[in-house]
Amino acid sequence: MRLFSPEELADVTTRTFVAAGWPQADAAEVARHFVLANLSGHDSHGVGMLPLYIAAVHDGLLSPASMPVDRINAAPFLVIDGQVALGQPTARRAVARACDMALAGGVAVLNLIDAHHIGRIGDYAEQAAAAGLIAMFWVNVAGRVPIVAPHGGREARWGTNPHAIGVPDGQGRPLILDFATSRMAHGKARVAFNKGVAVADGFLIDAEGNASNDPAVVFPPAPMGALLPFGDHKGAGIALIAEILSAGLTGGALIKDKPVKSWIINSLFGILIDPAKLEPDTAARSARIDAIASYVRSAAPREGFDKVRAPGDIERETRISRQQQGIPVDDETWRQIVAAADSVGVKV
Repeated sequence: MRLFSPEELADVTTRTFVAAGWPQADAAEVARHFVLANLSGHDSHGVGMLPLYIAAVHDGLLSPASMPVDRINAAPFLVIDGQVALGQPTARRAVARACDMALAGGVAVLNLIDAHHIGRIGDYAEQAAAAGLIAMFWVNVAGRVPIVAPHGGREARWGTNPHAIGVPDGQGRPLILDFATSRMAHGKARVAFNKGVAVADGFLIDAEGNASNDPAVVFPPAPMGALLPFGDHKGAGIALIAEILSAGLTGGALIKDKPVKSWIINSLFGILIDPAKLEPDTAARSARIDAIASYVRSAAPREGFDKVRAPGDIERETRISRQQQGIPVDDETWRQIVAAADSVGVKV
């Protein structure tokens, strides 16, 4: 395990994507997104993803030539075909356009179809909250074999299909609820696999449907097991809805379409709302939201917890800590990053 500054990780990421053919601005956006995920404590969506992206480039599945195109641009509806373009800059621009639409008309309905992996969904909830908007996002995962079993099943039927909600509070501490509908993100299983450590009880099953603590059961060449949905039928139900809303409605790639080679395609469905249309008094609205969140935070913590946090608090705290102390990257993940960079001519 070694520690890196955010600037070091951003530099290697940016140089790698520029060398692979992307403009500086797009490469820098991927780097910003990766590093912010690491700073927030979500290493599953951080720089450890870089080798998977570069592998997709070498396989001919991800290309700098891919450009998104509009299907529908008629407020309040915005439907964009991502054309498997690089996910983070594609999604950020799509959300920015939806934010402008919501600020102009009060609401926007966004469907970004078939982008390459768009990363941590909470990033886009934060983007909308910074614009003063409430946002709700549902995302599916396609282009690879299913990895999450439905409740009661022992065969996987969908991806980790995340859901995120952001609510601005007017105090600079937006409520950001962001979670995979599986009990753990597949990327977190990858982090555990690279570290050679077991995962907690209740997260995994092997190919026979037996409980397992070994993250290897969800990675080749082992017979594929599955992640379990969070909350049993509750998480499984949200995952199914995310599959339908993000890709099923408009013909995006679905998890049931078996890929020839494994890559990551995301479709995103979002609803963005201007809260000023519901409560024009900004100060009163912000005070009420802050009062509700403060009331939750004021609860006495139970044993094993230092305090009660609202959604988004832990990420803000972790960012401060890792900005000061450095971002940890395990040795195997770093070896993969160095090899991926080297494969496009970047020496680290």
